[in-house]
Formats: sequence, C-alpha cells, structure tokens
Amino acid sequence: MRCTLGPLALLALVAALGCAPSATEGGFASPAPGARIYAIEDAVKFNQRSQIPNIVECLCSDDDLLRYMAIGALQRMTGQDLGYQFDDPDPLRFVAYKRWQQWTIDEKLAPPQREYASTIYPPARTRPQW
Repeated sequence: MRCTLGPLALLALVAALGCAPSATEGGFASPAPGARIYAIEDAVKFNQRSQIPNIVECLCSDDDLLRYMAIGALQRMTGQDLGYQFDDPDPLRFVAYKRWQQWTIDEKLAPPQREYASTIYPPARTRPQW
C-alpha cells in the first residue's frame, strides 16, 4: 500500500516547517544555547569587544558546549582565561565568573552597576519579617 500526500496536505506540511524559528535567531537574548553560540561566533569573527559582557554571561550556562565556546571566545578576544574552566564544579566556575565580571568593569566594557544574571546560583531571598 502506497501512501501519498495530497497537494493541500503537502502545502500545509511545508508551511508548518517554514514557521519554525531558526537556531541562529535571537543572539544573546535567546534562551536557546545554539543561538547564543552563533552570537559568540559572530562576536569573535567581527571582534566585537562590546559583546564581551554577554559572552561572560554565557559562562554561567547549564550547557557545557555554550560554556566551552564562551571561554574559548574570551581567550581569543582577550588573551586570558582568568582561571575559568568550563568543566569545573559550579562553585569554582562561579568564582572565575565573578573575576570575569570584574574584568569587564575594569576594562570599561560594562558599567560598575551592571546587573549580571548568574544561572549557577539563584539570587538570595530576603528573610521574611515575622
């Protein structure tokens, strides 16, 4: 038995596939690690030092490949790693991430008051007043 799609079904299938977002869209603002990896590659390719704070944020990702790409980009763009290893345990990575944060401030790539969003540790909650 042979199964064939009618012209209308085929058109609907093609339209549905065309509506999916591209893995490269969204840049650093995308929640998709693939989009952030493309943004990192572009930042390195075009030497966009203004994107270094966004690359630093990627050091806190849960995605190993994204962290690997981020530290590789930072090494190529700055010539240093500040002791960050993408496969270190969370506490060690967090300490190195804080060094990178301070580096971006010292290099005037990020303002001193910039809020960084670490995904390794959630922000501390205030204690309830009983």
